[in-house]
Amino acid sequence: MGSYRWIARHVMAPGMDLLRGTHTMRCLKEMEQSQWWLLERIEQLQSERLQHLIHYAWERVPYYRRLMDSRGIQPGDIRTAADLPKLPVLTKAIVREEGESLLARGFPRHRLREGHTGGSTGTPLVFFSSVDSRLSHGMARSLRAHEWAGLHLGDPFVRVFKRRLPGPAEGAPYEGLSRRVARESFVDCGAFSESTLSEVIARIMKQRPRVVRGYASAICIIAEYIIDAGLPAPEVGAIVTGGEQLFDEQRALLRKVFGVEPFSKYSSFENFDIAMECEAHRGLHIAAEDLAVEIVDDDGYPVPPGQEGHILVTNLHEFGMPLIRYDTDDSGSLLEGPCPCGRSLPRLAAVTGKTGNTIYTPSGKRLSPLALGSSGLAPLGIRQFQFIQEELDRVTVKAVPGTALSEAEAEALSARLQAHYAGPLGDDVRVDVVFVDRIEPTPAGKHLFLISRVGSPPSRSSTEGRGIE
Repeated sequence: MGSYRWIARHVMAPGMDLLRGTHTMRCLKEMEQSQWWLLERIEQLQSERLQHLIHYAWERVPYYRRLMDSRGIQPGDIRTAADLPKLPVLTKAIVREEGESLLARGFPRHRLREGHTGGSTGTPLVFFSSVDSRLSHGMARSLRAHEWAGLHLGDPFVRVFKRRLPGPAEGAPYEGLSRRVARESFVDCGAFSESTLSEVIARIMKQRPRVVRGYASAICIIAEYIIDAGLPAPEVGAIVTGGEQLFDEQRALLRKVFGVEPFSKYSSFENFDIAMECEAHRGLHIAAEDLAVEIVDDDGYPVPPGQEGHILVTNLHEFGMPLIRYDTDDSGSLLEGPCPCGRSLPRLAAVTGKTGNTIYTPSGKRLSPLALGSSGLAPLGIRQFQFIQEELDRVTVKAVPGTALSEAEAEALSARLQAHYAGPLGDDVRVDVVFVDRIEPTPAGKHLFLISRVGSPPSRSSTEGRGIE
């Protein structure tokens, strides 16, 4: 262990816990041990935590008290994850409608953080999470997951994401200090273009990070540019992708360019680091000590391993705004049998529903649709949205408003949406806004975040000397 890594782990991180009033490092130590437990012991711990959460929700959360009483359900009726189908699925629509009734009575508001999710399937949401759930248990899950990719606290890494607008969740106290302790370098994929990508690659090459992590589509844009420009690839220890599905062709591209097998991570703004690949790359291990993950059919009942279904997540440590059987809007399936790595944690075979094609612009920008700052739509009352790019210089935003709009309200909201996307897309892209009652899913039932019929335009360097303008 390097000296900085030791100092970060045993001095700086515990100091951050004291400053924030969290216990991330204690949780991490516990999870580093529990990952090697037998499955039966993990399930026992999960059941104990689930029982505590259900009793708490019945006593403190108006929505769950009303729901359980109306169904004749007592807290003792739900003892294991197998009993969860006695409760209905919690959808984003229910969270929006219930609002305050999902907040626990008596929970200190200063220990809650407001969060916004743009929803890569196109359904934004405003929610609340507790500091303990987010920064203690959530961050511990994240740190353990990254250890599987060889990234330990104190190792330098590059994060490739869209810079989010400042807000309560993003601007939490000590966040900047925490990132400096972690030696994190940020790359804003919302600013990718022909002129900036070469600088990004040079920065990564100079830093020689242990890990590059971020949106699969954004890191693939970097990889494609390396190939197109004939540049040498930066030396990195590992690639960790999250926020959207990692497709087989993307995995092959990253392996070819960087010479490492990428790690796929399943996470969300509502629940950090739900599951991640280990070094065996045989599915994604679920953090079952902290989260109860179900794969269910359209009626909310479990499907057998190997069969794709809806992914539901229950965070066993969220007592500020418990989200029990929360529908992530994603689909996936479970794997059977042991993992070669020796961990008994259950595994997801794959996660679908997080699509990530690329939006191209005339000025040479290459944008992941997740880089457009869509988390800002939930506060505007947008329930669902979708990008459609038919031409290089025009993007249509289809949006489902939360309430009926007058003509004046529609014009004002349209102007706000156009202004919202004008920055990242640029002046050379026209943004059309179309309000609709609903966005039709694909025949497979998926809500696509982006429909693009525009391919990569020729780079400026490839057209030089060939009479192409």
